[in-house]
Amino acid sequence: MRSLLALAACSLLAVLPACTQTKIIRKNSPPPVETPAEEEEDPIDVEPETDPLVIDLGEVEAGKDVSFEIPEGALGFNITVEGKVADFDQNRPFGIQRITDPKGNLVHDAFTPKGGTKETSIATFDVIASASVPQGEGVPKDLTGKWKVRFGVYGSSAKPKLKGQVRVQSSGDGAFHGGALDLYVHVPRGLQIGNRTVDASDAENDRDVSERIETFFALTSNLLGIEKGKVVYSEESGDYRELDGVEALLRGFSVSSGQKDGTQALHVLLTNLIGDQGRPFAAGISPGIPGAATIFGRNVSGIIVTTSPSVDNDVLTMLHEAGHFFGLNHTTEFDGQSSDPLSDTPVCDGISRDELYDCPDRTNIMFAAGAIDGPVTLSPMQKRVYRGSPIYRAFNAGGGSTMSFAPRAPARPSAHSLTRTFRVSGSDVLSPVERELSSGFCGLNALDTSGMVARHGRDQAIVQLTAAAADADLAPYIRGRADLALRALGAK
Repeated sequence: MRSLLALAACSLLAVLPACTQTKIIRKNSPPPVETPAEEEEDPIDVEPETDPLVIDLGEVEAGKDVSFEIPEGALGFNITVEGKVADFDQNRPFGIQRITDPKGNLVHDAFTPKGGTKETSIATFDVIASASVPQGEGVPKDLTGKWKVRFGVYGSSAKPKLKGQVRVQSSGDGAFHGGALDLYVHVPRGLQIGNRTVDASDAENDRDVSERIETFFALTSNLLGIEKGKVVYSEESGDYRELDGVEALLRGFSVSSGQKDGTQALHVLLTNLIGDQGRPFAAGISPGIPGAATIFGRNVSGIIVTTSPSVDNDVLTMLHEAGHFFGLNHTTEFDGQSSDPLSDTPVCDGISRDELYDCPDRTNIMFAAGAIDGPVTLSPMQKRVYRGSPIYRAFNAGGGSTMSFAPRAPARPSAHSLTRTFRVSGSDVLSPVERELSSGFCGLNALDTSGMVARHGRDQAIVQLTAAAADADLAPYIRGRADLALRALGAK
C-alpha cells in the first residue's frame, strides 16, 4: 500500500463505503477532460419531498442538468451525489461538476467553487461527493428560486447514473438569527489526554474533555453565533484510540454508524494517533470540503481530532477541521500556488519561505498551520459558508428554530485569545523546514518532500528534518512528519 501521506491531500484518496471490504485508492489526479460539445437539454425538474428542506433528486445521468427549487428563507444548502461501486473508476471519480443559480450564473464549475483553485466536489474518501452553496464567490444573497446541478465524472465523459440529494438550511426569512449545533463526541476506551487516561464510559463528566467541548462552543458562539446544542458522548472501542493507516482512518470517519440520516449534528472522534507507519502525521482531519452533511456511518460522515496536553491546540484543531467539514478551504496552501475561493480572506504570498508570523492570515481559523496568533478570526464570507450548512440548527426570527429549540449558552470572551503552539515548552521559533511541517496538523495537507528539496536543497532539507525528528519538544505530528519525510528521501 502506498504511503497514506501521499494520499491524504484533498481529493487524492477514494474508497468504498465502510460496509464493504474492497478498497479503491485513486493513485493520481488526472487533469480534467473537456467533454464533447452537447446540445443543450432542458433540465430535469425535481419536485421536493414532503419536507421542503430535503430534496431528493433521484437517479440522474452524469452530464445532464437537473433542476430543483430552493424555498424562501434559505441560508444555504448542501448537495450530495452517490454512485454505484460497480460504476466507480478509481482514476476517474464522479462528483458535482456544476451548480447554476436561478439567474443562470455559475457558482460552481469544473468541480470547483467559483473563485477556487482546487477541485473539492469529487469523491475522495467514499463513493459520495459533496458541495455546498455558499462555498465560493458569486452566490446571490437571496437563494430562492430554481437552481440547476450537473453531476459528472472527473477527467472522463462517462455518464453513469448517480443519486443526488439537496439538504437545505433555513431560518425562515433568509437572515441569520443564530443557531445551535448538536455535537456527538466519540471517545475510545483508553484515550489519553496529557498524562491521564479518560474514562470513556463517563466522558461527559471528565474535566479535560468537558473543557475542550465548552471552549469549542465558546468559539463557535463568539465567532459564528452558533451556540451549544445537545452534546452526546459515545464510548467506543479501544481500537479507535490509534488510527494508523488508511483502513483505520476510514473506520474513524464512519464511527457515526447507526445514527439516523437527516439528523442535524456534527460527529467528532477523539483519538491519540492519526498515523502512517506508526508515526503521527496529523493532529486532525476532515474527509472532505465539505463533508456529507446529515449522512452518517460513511467515510464522509465526521471529523477526527487527536488530543494533546494543550486545550488551545485541540480546540483550534477541532474548529479548523469542522470548518473543512462545513465547506471551508485553507486560506493559503503551503504549495504557494493556491488559496481559498473567498475574496475577503487574506493570502500569504510567501508562505513557503517567510516566517509564519508575518502571514496576514495567521489569525484565521483556516490558516494552513492553524490559527497561530490571536485573537482568532473568520472573515464575513467564511462565516456565511459556515452558517449556510445544514449541519447545525438555525434559529428562526423571533427566537424559534428550524427543527427544535436549544437554549443558548453564555459565550466565553477569553476564547478569542486561543493560539496554537508547536512546542511543548519554550519558544515557537521554527526552522524553515519545521514551518512547512507545521502545516501537517491538518491531515488534508500532503507531505511535500520534493518541494522541500527544491526550496532548501536536499542536504539542508535532510539536516533540518533530522533535527526535527529528534526534537522531543516539538509537537508529535511535526516529529512524525519529519521522520516520514526522511524515509521518503531514503535518508533513514
